[in-house]
Amino acid sequence: MKAQLKIAKKIIALKKKLAAAPKALKAAIRAKIASAKVALKKATKKVQSVTKKVDAKKIAAIKAKIASAAFPARKKALKA
Repeated sequence: MKAQLKIAKKIIALKKKLAAAPKALKAAIRAKIASAKVALKKATKKVQSVTKKVDAKKIAAIKAKIASAAFPARKKALKA
């Protein structure tokens, strides 16, 4: 998440520079913005995959807790 935020801030700063830049520098700034957008997409993809893994671990832990419950009443309460 921090990496995404950092890249997003960089893109915003570059867009501000682009508005005030002379024509000679605009192409270079646009290229930097494009590469930053690619980096943002990559960072977002990584965050989503990590989140997916964390969620899967949480679900597995809950399922294990339900499976290990000895008393039927507790098992029912955990499932609810």
